[in-house]
Amino acid sequence: MQSGAESSPNGPDSSRYVLALDLGGGSCKAAIVSDTGNVIATAEENIRTHLLPDGGAEQDPHEWWSGIRKAAKHVISQSGIDPEKIVAVGCDSQWSVVVPVNQKAEPLMNAIHWLDTRGGKYNRKIVGGFPRVEGYNLFKLQKWLRMTGMLPTKSGIDSLGHVLFIKNELPDIYTETYKFLEPMDYLTSRLTGKITATQKTMAIFTIVDNREWGSLSYADSLLRLAGVERDKFPELIPNNGVVGCLDANIAEELGLKSTTRVVAGIGDSNASTIGSGAVLDYEAIVYIGTSFYMNCHVPFKKTDIAHFIGSLPASFPNKYVMFAEQGTGGRCVEHFLKNLVYAEDGFSSEKKPEDAYERFNDMVEKIPAGSNGVVFLPWLNGSMAPVENPNMRGGFINISLNAKRGDLARSIMEGLAFNSRWTKQHAEKFTGQPINKFRFSGGGAQSGIWSQIHADILGVPVLQIDDPVNTTVRGTALNALVSLGLLDIQEIPNLIRIKKIYDPEPENRKMYNKLFPVFRNLYSKNRRIFNTLNNGD
Repeated sequence: MQSGAESSPNGPDSSRYVLALDLGGGSCKAAIVSDTGNVIATAEENIRTHLLPDGGAEQDPHEWWSGIRKAAKHVISQSGIDPEKIVAVGCDSQWSVVVPVNQKAEPLMNAIHWLDTRGGKYNRKIVGGFPRVEGYNLFKLQKWLRMTGMLPTKSGIDSLGHVLFIKNELPDIYTETYKFLEPMDYLTSRLTGKITATQKTMAIFTIVDNREWGSLSYADSLLRLAGVERDKFPELIPNNGVVGCLDANIAEELGLKSTTRVVAGIGDSNASTIGSGAVLDYEAIVYIGTSFYMNCHVPFKKTDIAHFIGSLPASFPNKYVMFAEQGTGGRCVEHFLKNLVYAEDGFSSEKKPEDAYERFNDMVEKIPAGSNGVVFLPWLNGSMAPVENPNMRGGFINISLNAKRGDLARSIMEGLAFNSRWTKQHAEKFTGQPINKFRFSGGGAQSGIWSQIHADILGVPVLQIDDPVNTTVRGTALNALVSLGLLDIQEIPNLIRIKKIYDPEPENRKMYNKLFPVFRNLYSKNRRIFNTLNNGD
């Protein structure tokens, strides 16, 4: 278990607190967060992703539930906060991850992860046909966009693709499934004993009627097109609703009151947007944790299918979150360190040290802008925004005899920032607004050099969030307080501290303006090659 604490209360304490539970791609975290946005204490448990043949990726929900409970018990004890003052529990999680459960909310198999592409062929089948636009039948495309603002992905990484994979290849599990849930709804169900979901958490299934914010209905016509039954999906409650109180047995185990309320779950990307202070329309963030995305709140439902950008219902009334999911983020760094630098194989001379990421950061700082000509392609599991292609892959380009590992390390940071610059162009068209600054959060935002690289490549100031690794749990807690009427949305920006503002450096901008078209060309010139290598069309 990893744990930490910022501060503990001294003297009379009139604050209210939230137990925020965060299920990320590589770990589950519990935190006690005050109504001033202070993260009092955290605890974390690692979780594993099992990569399988033919594009499979799964996680064990039993491991989630065990880790969440263990972390929650530890952090409640560690914080020293009176349980009476912990007024709510809020859950956020990775999304586009499907958990089939029975009537007791117990999982029937491993969860199908967002990296999983095994449902792609079934998605392509239900959306195909003539006349075709971007791989979609025109009439089906129009219906899906009108009803949901989204489309089943051709890669199958969305939740409907996962359900269709189970239906077609694991029919016994499909028959036995009482409800298909996203992870945040799975956790709230285990905490309360009530199986529910919301429009915002189920939107990625692309079968919920999103024509109005707050809809509690599934779209019958889309259920028929997908070939799935309505009763396989949970009851919908309001986006900013309360699921119920803690189950008495769970409350006793955690050391909380059984009257503690559990609010409706939220996606981690929505939570990190709130926790970064970007609650006003068009205030944009770049988040780099295990995953990698660009988000902002917008007042409309919209989809740009050509560039894999859309808007999902948010927690706040009549608000949507523009999401531009860019795929693997910090996992690119993790893969480099784990499999190339400190791989445990016949070439290894030492195990990965505790300070591996600090060493990585230090190496990058010593390398000039442009990585001495090395360019990194960041699509280790296919590209997403701004162009979806499950067959794209990563790589280091232009390695010479003079190339060093430091060049490769810096090129990883630059490659991800180049992808954000490419995405930014289409995000601005999507919103109809220029993006004049970004808030930078997630584990990647701990790095000052990565913050500077983003400012130089994006060409706008980058606001490095203070304590960026806790933006998601902070956002989950603030969302819970708003849902309970204990905090006003407009107060949130004043609760978020900015550690430092990074302005673009002109000399570095010259180098990156030269390299960005190269990055774009490397995508277009290699797309056919990657399609051939990875069984594409």
